[in-house]
Amino acid sequence: MNIYGLKKMFATGFIVAAFALSVSAQISIKDIKIGGKKPEPNKPSTNTSPNGNKNPSSVISKAGGSGATREEVQSFQRDMRPYFKGMGMIRNMAKAANSDHPVGCSTVANLRKALDEGAAFHEIIKQKYPNIENPSWANDDDMMVGDWRRIVENRETHAKSCINATFKAVVAAGAKSLDDDRAKIKLKDGFVLYRDFDDPSAFHARLAEKYKESYALVGVTMPDDSVFAPYDSALAALVAEAKLHVAEWKWPGTNRDPMIEAKARGWFAKFDPKAQITKIGMMQSDWVIDGPTGGIPKGRYKRGYIMYRKPGVQPCLVASFSYEQNYIGGGKFNDMAITSGMAHILRLQDCK
Repeated sequence: MNIYGLKKMFATGFIVAAFALSVSAQISIKDIKIGGKKPEPNKPSTNTSPNGNKNPSSVISKAGGSGATREEVQSFQRDMRPYFKGMGMIRNMAKAANSDHPVGCSTVANLRKALDEGAAFHEIIKQKYPNIENPSWANDDDMMVGDWRRIVENRETHAKSCINATFKAVVAAGAKSLDDDRAKIKLKDGFVLYRDFDDPSAFHARLAEKYKESYALVGVTMPDDSVFAPYDSALAALVAEAKLHVAEWKWPGTNRDPMIEAKARGWFAKFDPKAQITKIGMMQSDWVIDGPTGGIPKGRYKRGYIMYRKPGVQPCLVASFSYEQNYIGGGKFNDMAITSGMAHILRLQDCK
């Protein structure tokens, strides 16, 4: 449903919420078809029900019948209006299983809102529209009340599918990022490895922690480690590529600044407590001004590098750090900006 369809649906007394559902004239969702039947050519638009009943507001259409009357559709839409945002998220979740970019359940708050509003509207449906079906006289998505009913009735199934699809999509995106880094390793001077690249389970744990509350909310067991196979494979390929280039990189830390280097050693002790520093140095001897030439600077910085050995990893690793100061006016800079510290991207390099 595009934004114009939504405005049409809830034009009276409602400001359209910030989401848009883009659908074609007919989209299959499992056994649901969003879009309904196309109107017959030259069929007159009347205010009677499709089965010829002269009183369109008489009874709710039964499953397998010819669909809802105009009054039933309008009544359904009015009742759904207070649950507009949650219903939109449920509809997105219904499409998530067949999407590479699922939406609707990305946060626990969204998931809870969708399920809560869906449950509330479902109670109304059970009382007033238990068997309502799509009208045969319309083809607008917002009028497909039978489809909306089925989406709400199956909201928990859609939520479960959405969470699983989202989890897999995040893993796939992580794997693609690693593949992109592998292709650009020379452009990035070899700095393509994350701090815990030698421990794939660390990524597994971070992602599981992020989504465990969502899984618990819908009563689904977290995926096992097999779901991480694409990421683990891409990481192994990236590390193998990094090892092929270790002799190409030169040591960039040829300048010295004892005060900043002492700060960096302290940062590094927390960065990788088990590692042993073999070399440290600065890239710049003078401050680099951050800001327009001749204008008011934003700040200044010096960057440096640490070469170190890590148990179980060959050869050496190189990490960078930055000591930054913010401009405070009057030609002065503060002692140290909060953005100072270690960068978390590394490269493999010969221990020279």
